[in-house]
Amino acid sequence: MPDTSALVWELDGRLLTLFTELGVPFERVEAGAYVVELHGSRRPRTLLWVIAGEQALQIEAFVMHMIAVSDPGPVHRHLLRRNLGLRTVHYSVDDVGDVFLVGSLPHDALSERGIDGVLGEVLSLLEADGPKLQALAYGERLAADAALAAKVRADGAGRRPAGTPEWAPHRDVRR
Repeated sequence: MPDTSALVWELDGRLLTLFTELGVPFERVEAGAYVVELHGSRRPRTLLWVIAGEQALQIEAFVMHMIAVSDPGPVHRHLLRRNLGLRTVHYSVDDVGDVFLVGSLPHDALSERGIDGVLGEVLSLLEADGPKLQALAYGERLAADAALAAKVRADGAGRRPAGTPEWAPHRDVRR
């Protein structure tokens, strides 16, 4: 495990204070690494990683599994179009095709307003785009296959790429 710098420790304290003041459910995983739980109406639970790095805060939220999607092209086109208008976070696809929201926040934006803005942006994107992405990927299959629907709508809490160290968040984004 890498040594934790004084800067990360300082940011850790600021994050702890901000999450507490905002009243959002969170868990401190290690110094500078937090999992924040977001609750929406269309998607009851989303886990958002907030990780203090030397250059910026890294943000990562799981959006959707891509399970046996024969043609991911329409989903990818939609994600690329949406990315054009996004500022803090952007859609990303990992090596197995799952969709994430990833982004960064400069250290000087680490304030109640900055964190609240990122949390709000992630939640509004998930609420607005989630059903559209599922429809593009699966069409009518979700209505017909309850097991597939449950897997697709999972919150990604246990999702870790192969080879990720046990101590690391979803992926090691520290620089």
